[in-house]
Amino acid sequence: MGIGWREVLGLLIGLGLCYVILDYALTNAPQNREMASEQTSEATEQQSTTSETPDENTRAVTVRVTGSAGQSFGANYGNLSSSRSVEGTTPAEYEARVSSSPGDYVSATAWKTTGDSSEIRVQLVIDGTVVRDAATTKDYGATGARWNSNDPIEPVAPQPAETVPEKQKQKKAGEPSVPQPK
Repeated sequence: MGIGWREVLGLLIGLGLCYVILDYALTNAPQNREMASEQTSEATEQQSTTSETPDENTRAVTVRVTGSAGQSFGANYGNLSSSRSVEGTTPAEYEARVSSSPGDYVSATAWKTTGDSSEIRVQLVIDGTVVRDAATTKDYGATGARWNSNDPIEPVAPQPAETVPEKQKQKKAGEPSVPQPK
């Protein structure tokens, strides 16, 4: 028993379908990719313009990241409806908008990209008033601040930086970081 004419016909039809699908994909891929990227860029433009457009129901909040001059960092900041990720060097400022509706907030987190004891500080500033302040000096440390739209706009004193305990700083080489039972 050999291969019958029905099996051969089935194989030829399958091969023909594969050829048509492959041909379609190869000839239309550039147009589809271009159209998809246009739609994505239009959606991104619409999103960024709507989330950044000031109006009477929003307030500007400045996210300030400070530390040793030129210190590199990464940060995330945003509000209830949108957020951004950035990388930069200190000092740097970014603007976020917060709605006056209850429940909206501005949040910012920054982290050091270096393993040193220098300070990195995040401040949320409204109309020139620092309303939230946080800092750290830990190696590759992170710090953050959050202000809710229904919180009062009252100045806060600078917060001391979160530091590494002195015992951990003076650890000898080869010594375990976790105390071992004796």
